[in-house]
Amino acid sequence: MGNTGMQRFQGKVVLVTGAGSGIGRAIACRFAEEGAAVAVSDIDQPQVSETAAIIRQMGRTTLDIGCDMGNDDDIAQMVDAVLATFDHVDIVVNNAGTGDSNKSFDEVDSALWDRIYAINVKGPFFLTQRIARHMIEKKIAGRVINIASTEGKTNRGGTIVYASSKSALIGLTQGLAFQLAPYDITVNAVCPGLIDTPIWHKGDKMMDMPQGSTIKMVVDASIESMQLKMSRAGRPEDIAGAVVFLCSDDASYMTGQAINVCGGLEYH
Repeated sequence: MGNTGMQRFQGKVVLVTGAGSGIGRAIACRFAEEGAAVAVSDIDQPQVSETAAIIRQMGRTTLDIGCDMGNDDDIAQMVDAVLATFDHVDIVVNNAGTGDSNKSFDEVDSALWDRIYAINVKGPFFLTQRIARHMIEKKIAGRVINIASTEGKTNRGGTIVYASSKSALIGLTQGLAFQLAPYDITVNAVCPGLIDTPIWHKGDKMMDMPQGSTIKMVVDASIESMQLKMSRAGRPEDIAGAVVFLCSDDASYMTGQAINVCGGLEYH
């Protein structure tokens, strides 16, 4: 976890999507550590309830919501529930995402394309639109963070829909930063590289290998080819550290940026 001595977000309300596990859970817990009330959502209700239980154990206020970020009605209901509980939102982290890592060029169809873009691009826009309207009305100097990917800058994995959707999310970040700057709302993206999360462990199960095997193979190959400069996989907490910095007063003059957190995998 992070620096528990810091309480930069005391009195702040944070909403984190895709908070049921991995990066989203680490981000939610880091904000809670630093004093925030944290609303958490995920398509997996049992998992996000577990995240909320961890936050409550820290003595922080939380609300867990089952939400499909590809569904407009779910997004509207989530925002209503959060505002009804907390009255306002200071920070929104668009972390929920999905991919097509096992699909070849020939296997991509229209339904898959629409689903990935709905969750990775459309959902973050319409959630931000709803929250930003509220921030503007309440004169909140808010923060919006989009979790993109280094794949959105340099496509190393060969995915078509996922990588292009993350490029679109970076473009969305820049457009929103432009539109919301007059209201003192900053919008930035964080681009993770090879991060050890449960998504990788699905590959382990599919190939009947011990947990952590798939990402270890990819990380080892990336180190050997000198693409990855730091000789380890990233941790969800590495992403959480960058997110809380971008939401702190120290980053008040940063907007429209897409920050790589990737052990030197991506420089651009």
